[in-house]
Amino acid sequence: MLVLEGRAFYRGRLEPLAVGVDHGRIERIAKVLEGDERRAYGDRLLLPGGVDLHVHFRDPGMTQKEDFATGTTAAAIGGVTTVLDMPNTRPPVTGVEAYQEKMALVRRKANVDFGLAAAIRSAEDVTRFSGIAPAGKVYMAPTTGDLAVTDDAVGAIVAEAARAKLLLSVHAEAVSALAKEEGRTLPGHDHMRPPEAEAAAIALLDRAAMESHGSPRIHIAHLSSAKGLEALARTPFSAEVTPHHLFLECTMGLHARGKVNPPLRSPADRKALWPALVEGRIPCVASDHAPHTAEEKDLPFERAPAGVPGVETMLPLLLREVKRGDLPIERFVDATAKRPADLLGLNVGEIEVGRVANLIVVDPRETGPIKARGLHSKCGWTPFEGMEAIFPQATYVRGELAAEGRELVGDRLGKPIPVPKLS
Repeated sequence: MLVLEGRAFYRGRLEPLAVGVDHGRIERIAKVLEGDERRAYGDRLLLPGGVDLHVHFRDPGMTQKEDFATGTTAAAIGGVTTVLDMPNTRPPVTGVEAYQEKMALVRRKANVDFGLAAAIRSAEDVTRFSGIAPAGKVYMAPTTGDLAVTDDAVGAIVAEAARAKLLLSVHAEAVSALAKEEGRTLPGHDHMRPPEAEAAAIALLDRAAMESHGSPRIHIAHLSSAKGLEALARTPFSAEVTPHHLFLECTMGLHARGKVNPPLRSPADRKALWPALVEGRIPCVASDHAPHTAEEKDLPFERAPAGVPGVETMLPLLLREVKRGDLPIERFVDATAKRPADLLGLNVGEIEVGRVANLIVVDPRETGPIKARGLHSKCGWTPFEGMEAIFPQATYVRGELAAEGRELVGDRLGKPIPVPKLS
């Protein structure tokens, strides 16, 4: 048995404990344990590894930006031990054969555990992927790729998802509320895809859910605005917020390197997201890691693609807020590990006997600036350059050391997450 010693977050509080791991699971938790191997981390924190519900690792088809090996390397070093990869690759994951082909390709490259989301464009797609994919992704507005659905299709998709109990992660922007002209600046992009579009899409989903005569599992991706929050509060839906919407604004001089969908918002919108996260009104944090090359992002604004990298910096940025006292550690663990794990039905996200031993070690004293040259995404840049962060010292995947000292160690440890038969 491997014994990890440190200040573990256990049942809602930090306390000095020994965590015994055997065959990839937590077997014992006590003040003192004997084991075949012991790693003493002193007063450093022992926390559940992150579960990122929203990454784009670009594999297959766009591997000049990222691939599954580099993306999961960045995840492991940033303390993320499970990811859900989105379907807008080339080819996109629109059928079971494409899903199986992508699975066969990326499982050989994974350094952390992973699931693959399926593209959902019709009720038939929900039926097709139920019991095969851990979640479906619905794009209610155009973004990277060509998978957007019409407003008219949403009702049938939600109704079938209620029957099949497939989790739907939804890019919620109503096309009818988008401006016709293309933005040429970050404030212009915010104007072109306004908060009203987010709120209208959530309201449309809510009407569809009420008409479905069931309880569809709907998760709002990358919630970005005060108006979106107001609409979310009238629904039973779960939601996530991204680090870029928490830390960045459309008034910053990021130019096209800050271009994302939904857009970076006003300072008022950004500030509205923080109390919603702290209070649990937004239950989850996800990175929406969507890398593009620096050359692509330096094109004229209207030609530059939307998306920013973030899987490696997500937990480190939030850990700095924990140290500052602006984010309670219980909400950090809940939002980055437990609630996302619960949505996917995974046996991770808590330090508890019987849980899979996906864990990170953090020294809160080790604060420093984010530098692109020290990150591991293939894209080679970050919108968070210079921001203070706390990177994990070690990451364990099923009790095996995956990363240490901001370097990948050992063999590829990632495995596909289990997919329950829901329908």
